[in-house]
Amino acid sequence: MLTQQENELLQLIDEEELIRFLRQLVATNSENPPGREGAVARLIADKLRSIGCQVELQEVEGDRVNVIVALEGERPEKLLFNGHTDTVPAGNLELWDSDPWAAEIRDGKMYGLGSCDMKAGVASMIFAVQALVQSKVVRSRGLLFTAVIDEEVNFLGTKALLSNDKLADCVMACISEPTSLRIGNRLKGAMEFSARTVGRSAHTGVAFNGDNAIFKMGRYLEALREYNDGLAKVVSDPDLRHPTVNVGKIQGGVGVTLVPDFCDVDFDRQVLPTESMELAEKEVRHLTDALNRDEGLGVELVLKQSFSTWTLSDGEEVVVRLSEAINDATGEESAFMGFNGYAEVELLSAAGIPSLLYGPGSIDVAHAPNEFVPLDQVVKAAKVYALMAHRFVTGN
Repeated sequence: MLTQQENELLQLIDEEELIRFLRQLVATNSENPPGREGAVARLIADKLRSIGCQVELQEVEGDRVNVIVALEGERPEKLLFNGHTDTVPAGNLELWDSDPWAAEIRDGKMYGLGSCDMKAGVASMIFAVQALVQSKVVRSRGLLFTAVIDEEVNFLGTKALLSNDKLADCVMACISEPTSLRIGNRLKGAMEFSARTVGRSAHTGVAFNGDNAIFKMGRYLEALREYNDGLAKVVSDPDLRHPTVNVGKIQGGVGVTLVPDFCDVDFDRQVLPTESMELAEKEVRHLTDALNRDEGLGVELVLKQSFSTWTLSDGEEVVVRLSEAINDATGEESAFMGFNGYAEVELLSAAGIPSLLYGPGSIDVAHAPNEFVPLDQVVKAAKVYALMAHRFVTGN
């Protein structure tokens, strides 16, 4: 049930202004790589300054900056609202029905690169901050808003927040990943591997004198495919489905006139929260060792990086607070989901900050041509963020 003060807070969210600002964000290229977040960061900083916020620009890498705003309370504890400013590259523009930066609105949806992942969530959080500032409510606790760089590649922005103690007072966090306004409370882990096979070069006319590294790799790839097919039968999750192995890159040889003396692949193993990261790694290594032993492939396997699985209990305070805000701001019951993608929630949780995912748009259309976000979800998210923040800072 909303109080009069809370009703007045939600009425401060100007829906038309919110959509106009979102169009500005989507129309501004922030592809990463190569790391073009600067213009979007300036837009966000200017908007926050216009509503009276003190803005900090944290230099992370060259001219790539995190935007940080702290609304202080009487006590140091803060709720963190976190979103990222970068998008993936647009890819083949011929696959888009319209310019990826046109921010076209059709049938109640805004289309454009980064519209759902996650400029809509960032815009909604900013307008929640604006409503909180304009409400002039007395804050017993604080709110920290951060718009970070490099989420799509190496998480440099959030890592910089953590390494410089910018989040020291944060006791819970919400990240505006596109969850279709469901609460993301579990996340797959992943291990990224590189593998190399080595052969012996020779002229193609006397290929029998060489040792073809690509042929060797082909046998290894077939074993990975069989392993992947078997994983679908082992364990499942209603949202996260099942574990997978995906070979994402292959490179070998120099040309058709030479027997290739090397072949490299990059692949990953996705891990469900109900699995063991350690056991999953052992499975990959056992498969590799067995092929090397039985077929003499000589595969050189390297674990490049890994991301832990993550699960958040339904009883965590941040979950309860967000669930209540969803119900009271929208009249809808909260729902939960497993999030099929990487997210910085795991970094925050590992740092001792109970964190969740919640935002407008669907992960199913992110990173794809004709990405879009339903505008009614953008408005709902802003209201939910505002109500959650209001109740936290007032101690309710």
